Amino acid sequence: MRLLDLGAGSGSLCGAAKSRWPNIEIVSVDIDPDAKLKSIRSTGASTKYLHQHFTADALVGNLPTILNSKLAPIDIAICNPPFITPQWRDEFRQILEDAGFADCLPFPSDVDAGLLFLAQNLRILSQNATLGIILPNSLIAAKKYTKFRFKLLSNYSVSKVIQLPRGSFHGTDALASIVIIHKQIERMEHIELSCLDDNKQLSKSISIEQSDAIDRLDYSYHSYKLSRKRKGTAATLESIGAIIQRGSLSSSQVKKSNFPTLHITNIHNTDAGRWINFEEFESTTKHEKALIHAQPGDILISRVGRKLEDKVVGVESGCFPISDCIYLIRCSESHREAVLSQLASQSGKEWLAAHSYGVAAKQLPKKQLLKFPLTLEQ
Repeated sequence: MRLLDLGAGSGSLCGAAKSRWPNIEIVSVDIDPDAKLKSIRSTGASTKYLHQHFTADALVGNLPTILNSKLAPIDIAICNPPFITPQWRDEFRQILEDAGFADCLPFPSDVDAGLLFLAQNLRILSQNATLGIILPNSLIAAKKYTKFRFKLLSNYSVSKVIQLPRGSFHGTDALASIVIIHKQIERMEHIELSCLDDNKQLSKSISIEQSDAIDRLDYSYHSYKLSRKRKGTAATLESIGAIIQRGSLSSSQVKKSNFPTLHITNIHNTDAGRWINFEEFESTTKHEKALIHAQPGDILISRVGRKLEDKVVGVESGCFPISDCIYLIRCSESHREAVLSQLASQSGKEWLAAHSYGVAAKQLPKKQLLKFPLTLEQ
């Protein structure tokens, strides 16, 4: 009967909803006093009696009172939060507490707007209501938000997650997913995952259990995991005893240092899978234990970046420090060729892309990289 759109902007979302459900009452909120909501007006003059717009901050603590949501229940909501981290306000704590997320955040004073909009929607909606919200990839996949996903899946029913392609939003290539949440006590045993490709075609869905969803909720990760499970895996980087180290110098330290240091900008996509001569980075710092040095036989891979899976090379010669944007993989000589070739292969790149996460620039956790699957000759 009533649909909520927080941060409505020009009304593109609630305008689409009005086209689908002509008789639904729209309740829109936006902080911009000049918001015109053209998408709503274009649906026809008859809609003016079925549309309430509030010029207000969508993240104020008393928004349920402003919207009078107790006397006029809202049973559906759609939301596309901004990709920002707002400056912390004390009223955010109450919003998070009311939705059940107060004690599951790594840094309570540094909360993504997506999580705040999610919590605000859930505290306003009536029981048994449904929410469709776009959340950034960090909330979907980052390890630091594992407890958040546990709370979400414990207190609400998540039925679907649809991963969106990069470039879905004007002015950003941020990675995000649509999450469909039902505010009800009954839990769903399985969650349906799918993705929208670059041609706006919806993929065939896969089903995952709640326990797997707590780990991650992104389609690309679970789709790849499922395909590898069917094929079987003989070994991993961890099982062959590979050592993985992260470089010790930050980007700013690299710029200030008076000795050559290998950074991700020095690893070229065209060299992927090759053994490279890095003697130009040879350093006199090799005896300084505080620095992580690469040496011949090591394999280097980018830890961060939009296309980190394309930056995988072997060290043919040279001994030099590396930045903290690079992982060093050190394994036995008998395994080096297999590790490098399989990391740089098409399937290897797909694995690395699926197991990294991030809204803009992605990052690859060491814990995941240790699980990289290897096929070794007997």
